[in-house]
Amino acid sequence: MDNSVENKPFPHPATSSEWGSTFQMISWWEAETVAKARVMVVGAGALGNEVLKNLALLGVGNILVVDFDTIEYHNLSRSILYRESDATGNRRKCDVASERLREINPHIRTMSIHGDIWLDVGLGVFRRMDVVIGCLDNRLARLFINQHCFQTGKTWIDGAIENLAGQMDVYKPGVSCYECQLTAQEMRMIQARMSCADVAIRNSNYGRIPTTPISASIIGAMQVQEALKVIHNNTSQLFAGQQFKYEGMNKMIMLVPGSGLKENCPSHFTMREVIEGRELTADMTVEALLDWLKTHFEDEEVTICLNFQVILEIGTERSEKIYELVMAKPHFSEQVARQYQEIPGEEIFIRKGVVDIDSSFPRKEVTLRQIGIPPLQIITVRSKKRYHYVELTGDEDFLDFQR
Repeated sequence: MDNSVENKPFPHPATSSEWGSTFQMISWWEAETVAKARVMVVGAGALGNEVLKNLALLGVGNILVVDFDTIEYHNLSRSILYRESDATGNRRKCDVASERLREINPHIRTMSIHGDIWLDVGLGVFRRMDVVIGCLDNRLARLFINQHCFQTGKTWIDGAIENLAGQMDVYKPGVSCYECQLTAQEMRMIQARMSCADVAIRNSNYGRIPTTPISASIIGAMQVQEALKVIHNNTSQLFAGQQFKYEGMNKMIMLVPGSGLKENCPSHFTMREVIEGRELTADMTVEALLDWLKTHFEDEEVTICLNFQVILEIGTERSEKIYELVMAKPHFSEQVARQYQEIPGEEIFIRKGVVDIDSSFPRKEVTLRQIGIPPLQIITVRSKKRYHYVELTGDEDFLDFQR
């Protein structure tokens, strides 16, 4: 018998149906539904790794990974998707995770967004997802996801881990809400962090939380289980309204009733009608957008209402210099501020900024991206004393899942 490599038959690559043949034995499993599903995972740390790995193994067809961080050596002990070379190469978590998922399952498609969930992921992206999974370690980012999902009518699944413990919540509009369960003290902490301009500070903990791959695997599995229910539209059996708690050290698993919905919670707002602007993109100028809005609404006094400040002018405290610039305040980090310091360590302060943009805006030649509006954003517009919601639908190709 000739055992040479040249004469050995090359194995035929498995098809996507063969990959998930075992799952199709499950009575309620809909392979085509799973293959078409779009799931956004926010956070690609220890918990995010477990969630992403499970989604890939299950053959969820389109996975979007959102994270602002880079891989560090201490991540490796709890992150199955990362390697030592990734840490030494200072690679982005979202990009590496996206690549590794396609290596695990070549039949799925992935995409990554490196940025802040508040400013760098448009509401139109949320609108096109089947479900959102949060794998975060701070309240502020959770609050943004909660608001974005309520606005677009999407269910999101939150997970948190610490030591051998963890918890999972399912937030479904009209049933459960993250903001409703926050205490007054927790809201004060969130508001304090929102006042900080540095995205890196806003999106990180003050000191690392001790986590293990054990708690990450348990909570991550529960999150993906609930995501599959949403994908299959089996929402009657969701954990929405209940909190799943796991405490490994003391051998406890509990279901804790949710706090219920509060009246007048700011997160409960839903965009009931979205106007799709097929010609509108984040790369168009402010002037071009204003012109389109004036024509569409037949109103010369339209106003673009932002939920953040656009900085137009800053000053230096000791050297007394003044600089003009155009930048979303949350993007004005300490690193950016240092570029304008004439004297090391001097304070930089905002002299001029706006949150509403109309015909009086002095820099109408800049693009929407430059003022902090991401692709596929849904913009709030005030016209004739009414509010409208206009999507940059011309950015639809931004959602580009790769195989």
